Amino acid sequence: MKPKKWIAVILLVVTLLVTVTIIMTERYSYHNSPRQPVNTDSYQRINKFQIHGIDISHHQGVIDWEQVKHPDTTQRLNFAFIRATVGTDKDKRFQDNWNGAGGNGFSRGAYHYYWSDVNSSIQAAHFIQTVSLVKGDLPPVLDIEDISNIQNKKSLRKGLKNWIKIIEAHYGVKPIIYSGEAFYTDVLKTDSYFEEYPRIWIANYNVVDSPRISWNFWQYTDRLPIPGVPTLVDGNVFKGSQVDFEKLWMP
Repeated sequence: MKPKKWIAVILLVVTLLVTVTIIMTERYSYHNSPRQPVNTDSYQRINKFQIHGIDISHHQGVIDWEQVKHPDTTQRLNFAFIRATVGTDKDKRFQDNWNGAGGNGFSRGAYHYYWSDVNSSIQAAHFIQTVSLVKGDLPPVLDIEDISNIQNKKSLRKGLKNWIKIIEAHYGVKPIIYSGEAFYTDVLKTDSYFEEYPRIWIANYNVVDSPRISWNFWQYTDRLPIPGVPTLVDGNVFKGSQVDFEKLWMP
């Protein structure tokens, strides 16, 4: 390779590494970054909701749950969705986060990140083996965000329905489905089963009053600064009153 081409390649690699470092520093080490996150929690479109919460995984590091609270002093954090399983793997900090959230008064829910290229029955069994729910916990959550290149949309939806069926039979409650609004609309909502599904948690970070499709939970940002958490976290709201929220709890 000619010297000029080598220089171009090296510059490209260095640029990519710098870009990735900046992104990771902002996203996962915001306390040490001069650029602070946008306090989207202060927007009127978010504060009009009564029930607020976060969702976390081992990517947030060691959380001091005694310090966890809403950054807006006029609001309180009501719930925390905690990643329990990823395909056939287990979140490294699930048990610590599960106990920490429950021990500090948060309504807690466990979610499964779905691998679209792994058998849905195996994934459901893994979640059941990992997660025990008690009265007052939130229903299980199925997190689906992508589709593998070895299956089509119809096959994916079939696997999701099977996971939901197994989980509902075991826990006695209908799970919540989490997805991005565009993915849910393009991949799932074309099936009447998902179009009419009653428990939906939608991610949409745009400056909108609410997602455009029917929803129960809305993940409105991935840049919420929370005391006690080393990184920025996902901020969420529930559409409904405290009474409506409690109706979701495990009996």
